[in-house]
Amino acid sequence: MDRIYSIRHFGLFSKPFLTIKNNGFIYRDNLYTHDDIKAIRTSGGRGQPLRMGVQLNDGKLILINAAALELSGVKAKTGFFSGNNVVFEELREYFESPHT
Repeated sequence: MDRIYSIRHFGLFSKPFLTIKNNGFIYRDNLYTHDDIKAIRTSGGRGQPLRMGVQLNDGKLILINAAALELSGVKAKTGFFSGNNVVFEELREYFESPHT
């Protein structure tokens, strides 16, 4: 089953931006696999929302903010002190884990 991630803008509306499929992930209407990932960087925490940047080989950069992240239209609850949530951690684990 596809996992559709959205980002909530200004707390008012959300826009789907990433779909995880069995054979990879779709970002900006392009299908990518783990072979297309060049680098992953995470920042924030200590009271600030965690952020992740996924650099792709074609030059695109996927920016993800834990505080604005939604999964299937449901906003994730972000910890006040950690700046993190379960949805963000699942997505980070997806990008960081090796896939064949």
